[in-house]
Amino acid sequence: MKNFSIIVAADEKNWIWKGNDLAWEIPSEMKFFTKTTKTCEEWKQNAVVMWRKTWESIPEKYRPLPGRKNFVLSSNNFSEDVKIFSDFEKILEKISEDEEVGEIFVMWWWQIYSHVINHKNCSKIYFTKVLWDFDCDSFFPEIPEDFKIENESEIFEENWIKFQFLEFIR
Repeated sequence: MKNFSIIVAADEKNWIWKGNDLAWEIPSEMKFFTKTTKTCEEWKQNAVVMWRKTWESIPEKYRPLPGRKNFVLSSNNFSEDVKIFSDFEKILEKISEDEEVGEIFVMWWWQIYSHVINHKNCSKIYFTKVLWDFDCDSFFPEIPEDFKIENESEIFEENWIKFQFLEFIR
């Protein structure tokens, strides 16, 4: 089975969501997300895996996320625009069989992150650290100790918010 990466933005207390949306608006962080999840070998496409609530939080005009193969974890078959599976292992197995998939990204929902961060095939975390406490209601779990920082950007500021890009590898 192929390895996968987690991609996430979290505040300084590891909070990631407020209500059903991000608690901050950082355009360059969204550009980083798009570029990172789209960039791969010319003849391949990356895959993004998300929970149903994440899918529903994406504005309709951006669904499915363009330039990526979209997979949703849900017990309901609610859309024909996306591949839906009720089991994360089955999604990973299906994506691993597809030779046209580059990197696999798990994105945007605490219930998925809590489930997969300790998975044996989770090999990388793209982590945007937002340097503020946004008092959110969903969190990102602690990064396991066997992950080490591979890359660390300078600290940026946009819309009064300071943030930093980190990459952890296992």
